[in-house]
Amino acid sequence: MRWIKITLINILLTLAFIGILLLIPPTFYNLYKVITKDKSDLSDFPVHLELYKEFDWTIQHFNEMKDLSTTYSDFITWRTDDFEGETINIKNGLRQTYKNETKSDSSSKYYFFGGSTTWGTGVNDDNTYPSLFTKFTGHEATNFGEKGYIARQSLAYLSNHFIINSKIDMNNINVIFYDGVNEVVQRCRSDNEGFNTSRAAQIKEILKNNDKEFSFSTTFRQLENFIEKLINKFKDNEDLRYLNSLYNCDTSKEKAQEVAQELVNTWKTASDLVNAYGGTFTAILQPVAYIGNANIEYLNLSTNEDKVKASQYKTVYPLIKKFAKDQNFNFIDLTNTYDGCSNCYIDFCHVGPQGH
Repeated sequence: MRWIKITLINILLTLAFIGILLLIPPTFYNLYKVITKDKSDLSDFPVHLELYKEFDWTIQHFNEMKDLSTTYSDFITWRTDDFEGETINIKNGLRQTYKNETKSDSSSKYYFFGGSTTWGTGVNDDNTYPSLFTKFTGHEATNFGEKGYIARQSLAYLSNHFIINSKIDMNNINVIFYDGVNEVVQRCRSDNEGFNTSRAAQIKEILKNNDKEFSFSTTFRQLENFIEKLINKFKDNEDLRYLNSLYNCDTSKEKAQEVAQELVNTWKTASDLVNAYGGTFTAILQPVAYIGNANIEYLNLSTNEDKVKASQYKTVYPLIKKFAKDQNFNFIDLTNTYDGCSNCYIDFCHVGPQGH
């Protein structure tokens, strides 16, 4: 009988060990969340930049950025949840735009689509560029932008707008797509094949694992992900060979042309859709700090990661311009619009109030 007792003890010890292993990821993650929830820790945000000194809402804005959450949505992939703050207000998925009470021109309305620069990362509601557009022109503007969006997601969101509002009158409505940065930084990644968003691989992995609800791989997935993140945390991410392997538009002519052509094709499809409903369409190629002659000495954009990313933009952006000029929609190239500006960029693509 002694061997039965020893066997049971070993089984219990083994199960206890496995239980401890399974508890490590959620335990450490929740401890990390508690530690990093400190509102005073804004080290990941550019609050120290001189260009923010004249604004009293800066700290509050980046604290509110930390509190934002997103929810998965079919067709558009994700959308930031509604939020009420002092500097950020989101209602029905839309960042709220300045309303001009004293000066109003209702003859033309403008719908702005794009990624986080359109949405307004780094500025309060009144200093997003759609808000400033309303202030300066008197035209009503609606901000349809969303953090991380590529043009294909904006097209899907625009399509939803038409489908839901089937009797919409687009006369005197101007639709603006402000794109380029996310297309390159997302779609030039070597692991992004096909016409995908940055979340495609993550969603596929989750759905694949859901098919194995009671498998060992599902049971130990958290532990596997935890170990992988630990390894990446201590990996030298500045290693140039490693960084070069992450992106391949600068080494693959076919990939670069694919990314550029599909952005322009998306713009063309959006233009045809808007025109069919009686509106007007304009595509804008947005600026990026790696191109042009803005003063960015106050930013640390000389790392190996920046060099690799810069190479992607310098390869793809000329192709976007080339392909866009062959189309019959309105196209504006703003890649040099910040030349000479010394207080515009807050990182490689976002800008502060002065830039907007």
